[in-house]
Amino acid sequence: MQLICEGIPYQKEKNYIAEGKIGIDVGPSTVAIVSDTKSSLNLFCHELKDIHGKIRVIQRKMERQRRANNPDNYNSNGTIKRGKLHWHNSKRYLASKAQFTELNRRQAAYRKSLHGQLVNDILRCGNTIYLEDISYKAFQKNFGKSVNYRAPSMFVNMIKTKLLRVQGKFEEFPTVSTALSQMCQCGRRQKKELRVRWHRCECGINMQRDLYSAFLARHVKQNSGGKYYLDLQSATNEWAQIKPVLDEAINNVKMTYNHIPKSFGI
Repeated sequence: MQLICEGIPYQKEKNYIAEGKIGIDVGPSTVAIVSDTKSSLNLFCHELKDIHGKIRVIQRKMERQRRANNPDNYNSNGTIKRGKLHWHNSKRYLASKAQFTELNRRQAAYRKSLHGQLVNDILRCGNTIYLEDISYKAFQKNFGKSVNYRAPSMFVNMIKTKLLRVQGKFEEFPTVSTALSQMCQCGRRQKKELRVRWHRCECGINMQRDLYSAFLARHVKQNSGGKYYLDLQSATNEWAQIKPVLDEAINNVKMTYNHIPKSFGI
């Protein structure tokens, strides 16, 4: 039986929605957020590390048990034989499988809770959000383990749902016409390899790549024809005011993480 209640879900007082514009840059494992007065660079769900480690241990245990129970299903080099195979599952293997299922359930529930906390933190800074319309299927293809662990697409969908509830504005713009990771506010466009995590330009701009992309996202606009473009003049005018906010985010990363992830480039 499913119970459906009419009305608006209860909103905690601390989870208020503020007026403001926010730029977000979402990666396979990181998210950069820039608002009018606050910015942050976060690693998606780094609190899940303990559960994820236990899952990996159980996976190895299950594979050992399966090989011990079904030695005839494997080739001499350790690979699984082709064709239709009959698998024998022992009681200990089934117990391990049940433990594996429970750990995955706990991880999914905790991840959803962490995403919800981050979304509430974002909406306390503003109700107008700009981010690139990226392909999460491409993320899965290139960064499968990280995407399965951190679920960036789920995070974006949660933002959309909450903004729709409070009648906020959610703008997703194509990467082809904006190319925020390659652009500078001076108008110079330089293609960077993925391993280059810092934006440095001849005009003097020197900033962490994800934070700078999130800053530029705040200045993406639409022309009369509906095409998105980066307003370079608007970004230049705001840079002096927003630069200390971005520097503060980098300092917070240094204070928060004992081992700073390589993807931050700090």
